[in-house]
Amino acid sequence: MTDPQQPRLTPLDEWESEAATILDGGDYDAELGLRMARDAIRVSNGELSDAAFHERYHEAVVAEFGEDRRPTEPEGFDE
Repeated sequence: MTDPQQPRLTPLDEWESEAATILDGGDYDAELGLRMARDAIRVSNGELSDAAFHERYHEAVVAEFGEDRRPTEPEGFDE
């Protein structure tokens, strides 16, 4: 799934604490945001497919926001 020609995205050591600080100031589930950010990096690195990412978070996104309008919905995705 990984492409050796693509550079691997490696987050800075302090990214998670910085992201937590930003997300904690919002009205939404900060832990959900952090989990999604970690997995978004995995998608970027080819370790997780777009479809798997969408499916993994679909129910949580609907519960948090009332709908899931993310552009990652795979073709033929059935709730």
